[in-house]
Amino acid sequence: MDTVSTYSFGNLAWLSTQAVPLIIWPSSIGALLRVEDATSSSLEAYFARSLGFALLALGLIVVLLSGAVPLGSEVDGKIISHRDGSSKLTQTAPQNGLSPYASAALTIAVLHHTAAACYTYSRYAWTGQTGFILGTIGSSFFAALGLYCIMFAGDKAMISRYHKFDQGTSGFPFKNKESYRSKKKAL
Repeated sequence: MDTVSTYSFGNLAWLSTQAVPLIIWPSSIGALLRVEDATSSSLEAYFARSLGFALLALGLIVVLLSGAVPLGSEVDGKIISHRDGSSKLTQTAPQNGLSPYASAALTIAVLHHTAAACYTYSRYAWTGQTGFILGTIGSSFFAALGLYCIMFAGDKAMISRYHKFDQGTSGFPFKNKESYRSKKKAL
């Protein structure tokens, strides 16, 4: 499993961990995070359930659009014609192994986790409750991992087939003594 699929399923697990209690026990979750002793209203339960369903939807959308689950609605391939007049459609995989929507889906997830981490940290600083710092740690982790996936997942390094060295190295700003060119000259 590649990094984008791992991130997608981990993101779904994290968001589901938050969403399921909000959907099943909205007033209990509200009571845990409420500082004063007030009763919960039906509006609070409605917003908690709506947030739970939105978190589940975000997690499922990231899994589907990132390419972690192959969708068969679109066929990319070539039609090969044979001499006898028959033709056959062959399906090809994407060039870099990523879905064309993976970057956009991961960007939305990273923005969500960044906003959630900032909000939960500010609530932790205000109230000092442990639940908020746990949310901050989890959302920060998935924001950082998602940013890593956006920047580096699917990149093909410029590795020589013959020498097995990275051709994309340079000497700026430090001298690179292990560069491809110097090793090639030595061979």
